[in-house]
Amino acid sequence: MTDPTPPPGGEDGPPPPDGGPPLAQSPPITPEIVFREYAPRIYHIARRMLGNDADAEDVTQDVLLQVIRKLDTYRGDAQLSTWLHRVTVNAALAYRQKRTNRQRREMNEAPDQVLESAPANGPVRRWSVGPDEPVLAAEQAAVIEKAIEELPVPFRDVYILADVEGLQNSEIADMLGLSVPAVKSRLHRARMRMRDSLAPHFEGGIAS
Repeated sequence: MTDPTPPPGGEDGPPPPDGGPPLAQSPPITPEIVFREYAPRIYHIARRMLGNDADAEDVTQDVLLQVIRKLDTYRGDAQLSTWLHRVTVNAALAYRQKRTNRQRREMNEAPDQVLESAPANGPVRRWSVGPDEPVLAAEQAAVIEKAIEELPVPFRDVYILADVEGLQNSEIADMLGLSVPAVKSRLHRARMRMRDSLAPHFEGGIAS
């Protein structure tokens, strides 16, 4: 697995404006802060990408260990969330590839995964209620999570990073090794599939 490299930062922090006194340092990032503030988000990203609790727990533990090992080289927390996103996505993709290879060896066959084509014409209107809105009833949240899990893996990855995690298309393209047009195409198709899956449950719940 690729060893994560923390974002660069100067130990002395940003230069003071106009030759004034040094700017105050942010509190150091400790293992306790990482576990408390970021472990749940790491788990949720891994859970949605991998589709089950056990694999997500393995990836979360792996990511946290990687981050803790590199924590003493990290200075400043401005880009910590972006760094953790990248480490988590890379770890989940690597884990999924290992899982797929293991399953293929066990079954002695490689099932073909066919992505159905869908027209890319016209915008797809967004749902007025997002997947992570806390006001959703448990039943509605379960329906949305199930619809996400049923997306083909390439569509699911892009949808999770864009519409659940709120990353920009350029960031997603960089993380997944795709072009920005490919990200846009997959996201469009993922949103269309989500609309089809959720329409029976959310009649009238689409934003104009």
